[in-house]
Amino acid sequence: MSSIKADVNKADNLKRQGSFRKLIPLNTNGDSQLSMSVKMIDRPTVSQTNKEYAVYLLEYNILSEYSMLCSQDLKGIYVIPSAQNSLLWFGVQFVRQGIYQGGVFRFTITLPQNFPDGGCPKVTFQTPVFHPLIDPESGDLCTLWGFPEWRKSNRLWQLVQYITKILTKVDIKMNPVNQEASMLLENNFEAFRECVKKCVRESSNTVHNPPTVDDPHYIAFGPYISELHDSIKREIYEPKEEEDNKVRGLSWVQAGSLQPFSKPEAR
Repeated sequence: MSSIKADVNKADNLKRQGSFRKLIPLNTNGDSQLSMSVKMIDRPTVSQTNKEYAVYLLEYNILSEYSMLCSQDLKGIYVIPSAQNSLLWFGVQFVRQGIYQGGVFRFTITLPQNFPDGGCPKVTFQTPVFHPLIDPESGDLCTLWGFPEWRKSNRLWQLVQYITKILTKVDIKMNPVNQEASMLLENNFEAFRECVKKCVRESSNTVHNPPTVDDPHYIAFGPYISELHDSIKREIYEPKEEEDNKVRGLSWVQAGSLQPFSKPEAR
């Protein structure tokens, strides 16, 4: 599997439902839609007289963040905003290397109401993960290790990248919220490995569970069906046959010559 943009046209990524389809209405002061958009981009703090535009500015900020995230080469992770609430994003991490390899971990990202202000978005794992930075009770990820201070210059794709990083490489210097995981990591790595293997197995066993929320953007996976998927699998793995006489490229050198841009001699 590739990043969230794999096999999806970028234009399709921006076809949103609900609030993302809104347009800026006419201003009571007579400003056009275009001039208001420029003002909101140039002046991120909405004035007292334009507070009705705050919701539109918020959603354009979120749409911009999602567009930037789609342009990043983020491997093995899928993220998409909820169709019903643009402040809630669904995500699934497929771990491809490291001690958590093989794990399929679901999580949500919750943006603050005044995004991009309001601090770092909240990351919560729905799939139990035995990790020093993940609270075993709530599933909340400690983001302070990667983002001691969340600034407006930080982007959501960086937060998504951070999720992949902490599951790919576990650092003993992490400030733990799961003390048991931290102690085992430092003092008994084999016991830590066994706990990790257990949560990886459990994540694989629950990957096909039905959605826990009624949202069309919830990321769901169906089981492998031989009658449906075998032909596609064979097409992917079988080598392509090439014709012997097939033209494989163009040459700017005449046959029998070493001179670039050569051509037959005139007779």
